[in-house]
Amino acid sequence: MTPRVSICCSVLNQSDLLKDMIANVKEQAMPSWELVIVDDGSATFPVEPDHAQAIAEMCKGDERIKLVRFPKNLGVPHGMNWALQHATGEFIQPLSTDERLDPNKLLWQVGYFDEHLEVEGLWGLPQNGPMGQRNEFEQYALKAHNRSNEAWVRTLVNLEAVPIGGASMLWRRKVLDDVGYFNPEFFTTSDLEWFCRFFRNGHKGLVMPYRWAVEVERKDAPLRATVTPERFQTDMAKIRALYPPKPPKVMAKITVAIPCKDMAHWISETLDSIQAQTWKEWEVMVWDDASTDNLSEVLVKYPFVRFYRSEESIGANQAQNQMLARCETPFFCVLAADDTLDPTHLERHIAEFARDPWLEFVGCQTDFIDKDGKPHTDKTHGLHQIEKASNKSRDQLLFRLRYGNVYFGAGVYRTQSLKDLAGWDTTVGCLGDYDMYLKLLQRENIHVIEENLVHTRIHENNRSILKTRPERMDLKAHYKKIKDRYYIPKMKVIIATPFYEMKGYSPYIVSMNQVVRLLTMLGIEHEFMEVSGDSYVDRAKNTIMTKFLEDVEATDLFMIDSDMQWDPSAVVKLLQFPHEIVVGSYPQKNKWGTFTGSAVSQEENGKRHPIGQMLPDGNALLMSDYLSGGFVRIKRSALEKFRDHYKDKVYYDPSADPTDPERLYTEFCTCELGPGPNGQPLRWGEDRVFGKRLKAIGIDCWIYPNINFSHYGVKGWSGNFDQSLRGLAKEQDPAIQRMS
Repeated sequence: MTPRVSICCSVLNQSDLLKDMIANVKEQAMPSWELVIVDDGSATFPVEPDHAQAIAEMCKGDERIKLVRFPKNLGVPHGMNWALQHATGEFIQPLSTDERLDPNKLLWQVGYFDEHLEVEGLWGLPQNGPMGQRNEFEQYALKAHNRSNEAWVRTLVNLEAVPIGGASMLWRRKVLDDVGYFNPEFFTTSDLEWFCRFFRNGHKGLVMPYRWAVEVERKDAPLRATVTPERFQTDMAKIRALYPPKPPKVMAKITVAIPCKDMAHWISETLDSIQAQTWKEWEVMVWDDASTDNLSEVLVKYPFVRFYRSEESIGANQAQNQMLARCETPFFCVLAADDTLDPTHLERHIAEFARDPWLEFVGCQTDFIDKDGKPHTDKTHGLHQIEKASNKSRDQLLFRLRYGNVYFGAGVYRTQSLKDLAGWDTTVGCLGDYDMYLKLLQRENIHVIEENLVHTRIHENNRSILKTRPERMDLKAHYKKIKDRYYIPKMKVIIATPFYEMKGYSPYIVSMNQVVRLLTMLGIEHEFMEVSGDSYVDRAKNTIMTKFLEDVEATDLFMIDSDMQWDPSAVVKLLQFPHEIVVGSYPQKNKWGTFTGSAVSQEENGKRHPIGQMLPDGNALLMSDYLSGGFVRIKRSALEKFRDHYKDKVYYDPSADPTDPERLYTEFCTCELGPGPNGQPLRWGEDRVFGKRLKAIGIDCWIYPNINFSHYGVKGWSGNFDQSLRGLAKEQDPAIQRMS
């Protein structure tokens, strides 16, 4: 039976590596493969006298492994070319002895090829690391984004952090009929030159967010040393002469695509502004998204419009995708049905593509008009508050967009780029454009014409105005979903204090100032959340925790009482622990020598010992029997688990936060009665109840004892729980001293 994949390898000695490589190939989940090995004259490099016998032993007993020996060494391109010429599989897998494959590589890649007949080559992520499917942001961080064929050639010849090559690739064997084999003239760069031919000839290759192959350490450094920098530079000079980058062509015609839902009242002005363009090479599509007004009657006056309609609403992003699929012009401009264009808009945008043909999107700025087409003068309106786009480097713009969208006006895209990116995401609501900007920025920079070439109409039915609280919450969730694709996750710390009388002790202010400076110096994003004037501390803490969860970027919550002073480095220390709840134990007021929180202990040899985890620095984390909330670090996951488990513990309280009276609060904290001595009920405070509920769903509270604290009331109480425990340890048992 003809194998589906031919794995091709050229080897020079390296018996140990080859043995491991063959074993790795045999672990493939898809068994339909052949392994074609070319021994490229190992006898002429007698590094391993028993090399031939070792290879023969490895290949024995498996008909899928084919072996040929060259009488003398000819070099990598020759050996690989022989293997390619004698490969019989439908797909080609190049493989060196120092490369290892994910067991599911061939199964997954062949399955993808079977479903995507237009794709002819697949690569995975470069560099060593965990194998298998990876986060999309890792692909972008490694500059392994997909790009146009012209840009691929530019990347290769300019060595722009080339992210392809090696064993991650699988390609259709029929590609060889057009591209040919490796050119032996390019001894040091034969694969790179082959990739240039692949893309220059118009073949479609994709990089996927998977790590399918890694390299292991080789032992042939002396042989590799024969590849001199001079030879490499000579080869690269030849490649640059053969494959000079060719920027994409700038052809004239633009499709203006207008998604429209119940905008018949304004679309005439929109279409009139297109007719008034100084650039005359355009066409117009209008997609009626199940409108209930007289749109079709209005469009009768505009016979040049290509009109489409969906009987059920599909949303603006899907409407844009439908028009994109029908677009045959090289440029594509999306225009809202209630906005208008400056007469020079299209001409100015085409001029920017002519100036820099590598651009895939040119945006502009916008001003605002009212429902009657006059300048909108109310600067307090939300749309006026959105930052206008401006020219920045790619890295600067990506950094800016991490914190939210900017207004690009109605820009012009390269149609093929949009199609390569599969159009707009239909699952992110009004942030479809924001997602598209980030997609494009992985490929090329965006240019902005910093002039108001679009006039955006403000009226009560604007799609981008979110009128309800659920819509605003959905917006945050959509932002989070999009950012997770493109940005490496980072920590965001919320520091919160429930103030009773809207004032804090001066030592607290000094410590907080030092913490902010330290976090800033370390580059840890942080915000201070102020909740003051609430006479119910449990309600104030519920407000803090609920608001914390509403910030989808927030990862860690610090709650610190306003009567505390602490070592600022303790905040950073607690942030390093993976445990979901870690607290600092501080001196109790009016109780000399006692500290909040006590460690869970167990009896051993007639004495009690705290339960904990030793730390590399000689300290320990101690499991606490209850939560003391004056100095506590809570990971987001703990609050999410609490909220999802205690679904019935929710309430409305408009007075908790007058700025958001519609908020629904989770009851994280409350006071209740618990069992006390002699069967009498004991009042449990809000922190102890919170900790008890966490414990019930498997979340433990841990104490980090080595923090210097002061706790203020009518006077101050200072101390360090670790030092206190060590003092006790001298009197009790050395084991306690070691634990604490």
